[in-house]
Amino acid sequence: MDQKAFEEMSIGSYGRDDIVVIGDTVMRLTISLDTMSSQDVPTADTLVRMPSVTRKPQAKREERREQIERQLLDATDRLMADGTSFTELSVDKLATEAGISRASFYIYFEDKGHLLRRLATQVFADLTRDAQQWWGVAGRHDPADVHAAMSAIISSYRRHQPVLIALNEMSGYDPLVGETYRELLTGISAQLTRVIESGQADGSIRAGLPAEPTASALTWMVERTCHVNLPSQPASYDAELAKTLTEIVWGALYLESPQL
Repeated sequence: MDQKAFEEMSIGSYGRDDIVVIGDTVMRLTISLDTMSSQDVPTADTLVRMPSVTRKPQAKREERREQIERQLLDATDRLMADGTSFTELSVDKLATEAGISRASFYIYFEDKGHLLRRLATQVFADLTRDAQQWWGVAGRHDPADVHAAMSAIISSYRRHQPVLIALNEMSGYDPLVGETYRELLTGISAQLTRVIESGQADGSIRAGLPAEPTASALTWMVERTCHVNLPSQPASYDAELAKTLTEIVWGALYLESPQL
């Protein structure tokens, strides 16, 4: 049985709850071992003779989850591109646009809030990869690397702008979404802190600069600048913004103007 067919089934398992989706009805099914008689429990001999049940390894399940998350991220970006808010999108519409079933959605996500938290993780993984264009080679002290990272970050903000707007909106009234958003930004700030500390260790960044507060300030500066400015600016604005952010970051860390 392939994964998609498996997801269409209502699967019960001993001692835990499972989601069952029948039409538009979502139920939680619980099967407990203590409801089974001794005749229901397979013996060792029976288990030897029973045909093996194919179960996807945990790694395969996680791979499938990541694939579905990426499909839903792309679908959300498309559906919100015309100005539709995340709260207006139904699970059915999201699932259809992503090319998955409603049942598949509820196998992997509790609700839309859970989906948005997972989408945030995908978006920030992209932003982290963008920043690595500088972080990964910061030791060579080249402002062009900072500029490349800023340009890539701005491009990702553009691409995922609808989801990032939804994150900011829901952070105000959904504590779990707000907590996830702050944790993701804190994680980026922590990585930038290590970049600053490495620069201080090799003497390229002045030792008196407080690494953690500086990293936090720069991280939130980039986040707020992109969030506030990009929705109202044309794509032609991005190159100027990338250069400006590079000037600010480079000047703050190295006390000199970058030669781009």
